[in-house]
Amino acid sequence: MYLKKVLAHYTNYNGPNAKTFFKRMVFPVVLFSILYAALEYYLITDPSYGIRPLLFSLIYPYHVLLAGVFGTAAYSIVRNFPIRKNGVLTLVLVGTIFSVMLVIEDFAWFVFRALAPRDGDINAGKLVIEGEWTTQFMGSTTFYFTAIPNWYFLCALCTIITSMIVGAYANKQNLLLRTSVR
Repeated sequence: MYLKKVLAHYTNYNGPNAKTFFKRMVFPVVLFSILYAALEYYLITDPSYGIRPLLFSLIYPYHVLLAGVFGTAAYSIVRNFPIRKNGVLTLVLVGTIFSVMLVIEDFAWFVFRALAPRDGDINAGKLVIEGEWTTQFMGSTTFYFTAIPNWYFLCALCTIITSMIVGAYANKQNLLLRTSVR
């Protein structure tokens, strides 16, 4: 009984638990993504390492390694999420967090280039430019002084849909736990 009350408390992210959600989910995702962007911009200056691309003439072996690192980080963040007992839901959350982390990391990389460029960067001081690697896969939308990759929009839409599904699942679990505790 006590365990069910505790689970109901921690799966309800309204009111005071919104801070818990921020500390457990939002903060680690944003922090990891920005730190990795800094690492990638300042230290990993050539992700191709002289190797030819594997897929679509855009995906290099480095990106497979990046996917492994981001997948591991996303899973470790989901591990702290109380509804992780469901395997499919865990996979959906990991996929969603993975895509959000990629968007944040990618945009942060460009922010570093625009605000604090490294020496020798030919596009120093510029945000995303149409035709760059990140805009080639799905194209981009021009917006004032930058190009926004279309895959950012796709990731945002998937995140919203997933959040709605996870929220409905968590509310259902809370309702079930509350009725069985009484």
